[in-house]
Amino acid sequence: MAPWLRTPQWEFRLMILYDLRHALRQLIRLPGFTLTAILTLALGIGANTAIFSVVNAVLRHPAGVDHPERVLIQNTRYRQLGMDFPGVSIPDYADAASLHNQVEAAAIERDTSFNTLHDGSVEHLSAARVSSQWFQVFGARPILGRTFTAEEDQPNAGPVAVLSYGLWQRAFGGARDVIGKTVMLDEKPYRITGVMRSDFDWPRLNQVWVPIALAPAEFALDQRFNENFRAVIRLRPGASVAQLNAALANKSVEERRREGTNAFGSSSQWSMYASPLAETAAGPLRKPLYVLFGVVALVLLIASANVAGLFLARTSARTREFAIRTALGATASSILRQLFTETLLLAGAATLIGIAAGPIFGRVLLWLIPHSLAEGYSVHMDPIVLAFTAAIGLLTSLIAGIGPALRLLRQHQSLALHEGGRSATASVEKQRLRSAFVIGEVALACLLLTGTGLFLASLRQLQHIDPGFNPHGVTAATVYYSGQEMNKSQQRQATFVDSVLGNLSAQPGVTSAAAIDPLPFDPQQGGGSSFNIVGRPVGPNDPGPHSDVASATADYLKVMQIPLLAGRWISPEDRADTEPVVVIDSRLAKKYWPNQSPVGQHLSAYNGDKPALIIGVVSTIRSSSLEQDPSDGLRYYAFPQATHFVTNILVRTGSDAAAISPAIHRAIASADSTQTASDIQPLESLVSDSLAGRRLIVDMLAAFAALALLLAIVGIYGLISYVTNQRTVEVGVRMAVGAQRSDVIFLVLKGALGWVFTGLAIGAVLSLVADRLLRQSFAAFGSGVFASLTAAVLSLLFVGLLAALLPARRAASIQPIQALRSE
Repeated sequence: MAPWLRTPQWEFRLMILYDLRHALRQLIRLPGFTLTAILTLALGIGANTAIFSVVNAVLRHPAGVDHPERVLIQNTRYRQLGMDFPGVSIPDYADAASLHNQVEAAAIERDTSFNTLHDGSVEHLSAARVSSQWFQVFGARPILGRTFTAEEDQPNAGPVAVLSYGLWQRAFGGARDVIGKTVMLDEKPYRITGVMRSDFDWPRLNQVWVPIALAPAEFALDQRFNENFRAVIRLRPGASVAQLNAALANKSVEERRREGTNAFGSSSQWSMYASPLAETAAGPLRKPLYVLFGVVALVLLIASANVAGLFLARTSARTREFAIRTALGATASSILRQLFTETLLLAGAATLIGIAAGPIFGRVLLWLIPHSLAEGYSVHMDPIVLAFTAAIGLLTSLIAGIGPALRLLRQHQSLALHEGGRSATASVEKQRLRSAFVIGEVALACLLLTGTGLFLASLRQLQHIDPGFNPHGVTAATVYYSGQEMNKSQQRQATFVDSVLGNLSAQPGVTSAAAIDPLPFDPQQGGGSSFNIVGRPVGPNDPGPHSDVASATADYLKVMQIPLLAGRWISPEDRADTEPVVVIDSRLAKKYWPNQSPVGQHLSAYNGDKPALIIGVVSTIRSSSLEQDPSDGLRYYAFPQATHFVTNILVRTGSDAAAISPAIHRAIASADSTQTASDIQPLESLVSDSLAGRRLIVDMLAAFAALALLLAIVGIYGLISYVTNQRTVEVGVRMAVGAQRSDVIFLVLKGALGWVFTGLAIGAVLSLVADRLLRQSFAAFGSGVFASLTAAVLSLLFVGLLAALLPARRAASIQPIQALRSE
C-alpha cells in the first residue's frame, strides 16, 4: 500500500468506502427486507411531506404574502353579546392606523362586485374596494404597472383599477400594453394602473381592486359600530402582536370612557384586537388540516415501529455473524458503524422517495379537499419544508434502525456467541422489544380507527340535523347589482325583482319563486345588527337585543317550506311607501316575549329609520351551518322596504339547477339586460358544503386508518413469523410427544392475541382521552365513542387473527423430525 494511503485521513476514507460497499452488498442480498423497509418508511415520510406542504401553503405561509408573520387581521369583540368577528368600522381602522410605533402599514377593504361586458355577454366580477396601502400590507407588487396612490384613493378622483392575473389573461389575453387602457365596470370606465402576480389572492378569489375612497365624514365617531369592513395591519420589524393588542386595548378603553358607562360600547363590552393572518386565512380548512397533521404523525410512528421490528429481526438473524466478527477482533464500534451505514442508506433512500412523492401526495390531497374549501390554494415545495421533512425522515429512520442495533451490542460477547449457535432459543429481551413495537402499532391503529368512527358518527348526526327549511328541489342564483342607479334605488330593485320572479313563476315545473338577502348558508353573505323594542327601555349595562337580519319577498316561506307560527307573513302589499313591517323567528319571540305574543309590537333600529311593526312569527332556521348555530335569532323585513347590493333568487322546481339555469338567465335578462346571475347552484349543495370540513376529516381519516390497519397487519405477521421460526425446535418437540396441529395453532394464536389485546387496551385508553379532547373543539362529538371503539377493537382482533393464522398454520405443518434436525 502506498505510504500516503496510510495516513489517518485516507484510512478513515477507505474505511467509510468499505462500510458503504459492504452495507450495499448486504442490502442487495435481501431485496425483500430492503424494499419493505424503504417503501414503508417512504410511505410515512411522503404522507408527512404532503401534509407539511399543504399546512405550510394554507396556514403558515399563504401565497403572495411577504413575511406573513407580520400581517394581522383587525377584529371586533362584543364580550357581553358573545360576538367575536374579523370586521371593523372605519373609526376602528383609523385607531389602528394611528399606532405608528407598532404599525408599518394599515389598510381597509370592503367586498364589492362589478358587471362587465365580455364576449358579448354580461359577466360578473368579484372585486374589492381597498385603501391605497392594501398591497403594501401584504408586501405584494404588481408584475405590470403599479398599484394606485393615496391621491387616487380620494373621493371624486379619476376611477382606476388593478387587475388580477386571471382577469388580465382572460379579458386582455395577457397583453403587456394593458397599462393605461380602460376596463368597463358597471358601465363606467376605469383606467388600469397595474396587474398583480398570479399568487396574490387577497381577498380570496378576487378579480379586480379599486380605491375605496373614504370621505372624511365616514371617519366620524358616530360610525363606530358599523362593522362592514375588514382591516389588515403590517407590524413594524421588532413589534409584536401583544404590543399592538395592548395599544388597541387602550384605544378601546378610551372610546368606552368617551361614550359613558351606559352607552352601547360599554354595556356590550366592545373592544378591538388583532390576530395573525395565519389564524384566519384558512377559515374552515384550519381545523381539518390540524387533525390531519396529527394523523399523519401517527402513521409515521406506525411505519417507524414496523421498520424497527424489521431491523430487529434482521439484526437477530445476524447474531452468529456478529459473534464471529467479535471473536475475530471486531470492536463494538466497528459493528455499530456498519449497522449505522446500512441504516443510513435505507433512511436516505426512504427519505428521498418520500420527499419526491410528497408534492404529488400534496396535490392529490388538495384535489381531494372539497372545492368550497380548497379553491384558490396551491401547493408549492418550500425549501424550509423540504429541509424539515428530510430531517424528520432521516431522524425517524435512524432511530428505527439504530435502536435494535444498540440493544444487540449491549449484550455480552459470550451471550452473543451462545445465541449465535442456537436457533431454537430466542432472546427474551429482543422478543419483548419487538412485541412492544407491535403493541404500539396496534394501539395507534386502534386510535385512528376509533377517531374515524367518531368523526363518521358526528358527520351522520350533523347530516340529520333539520335546518328548519327544505332545501331539496330549490335552486339559488345570486345577482350582484350593476350600476349606481340600481344600487341606490329601492324602486328599481323592487321592479326588477318582481319582474324576475314573475317570469320564473310562469315557467313550467316551477312551483314558487322568491328573493332573499342574504342567502342562507352562503359564507360570503349574512350579517346582524342591534335593535330596540319600542316601549321597552334598556337597563344599565344592557347592550340591548341583537339578531341576524334578512329581507324577503312574499313567497319566501312557500319556497323554503318554513312554517308560519303566528300572525302573517310579508305580502306584496308591503311596499316601500307603506308601513315598515318585520317578521321575527321563534327564537327571538321566546327570548323577548316568553309569555305573550310579539305580534303588534314595534322594533326600531339604530339608524333612525321608522319603527317596523311585527306582523308574524315563523319557525327558527339555521342560517349559516349545520355544524354550529351561532345565531341570536332572525328578523325578516319586507324586501321592497330596503336597499340591497345583492339579491338571491330562489326557485322551487322538480328539475335540477342545470335545467333551470337557462330560464333564470332569461328571466334576469328580460327584466334588465345589464344584470346577470352568478353562482347558480342547488341550495342543498350549500347546506351540504357547511359540513365540508367534517367530511374531509372523515375521508382522510378513513384513508390513513386503512393504511395504519395494513401496517399493523404487516407488523403482527412479521412478529408471529419471527417468533414461530425461533420456536421451531420447541414445536417439533411438542409434536413429537403427541401435540396435535390444533394445539400448535392455539399456542401461536394465544401469543399473538396477547400482544393484540395489550395494544387494544392501550389504544382504548388513548381513544377515550382523544374523544374528550376532540369534544371541546368539534360540535356533535362524543356520542358514539363506545360504538366506534367497539368497531375498532373487533376490526383489529380480526386482522390480528388473520395476520397470525398463516404463520400458525405453517408452524403446525412442520414435521417433527425436520424441526429437530434444524437444531
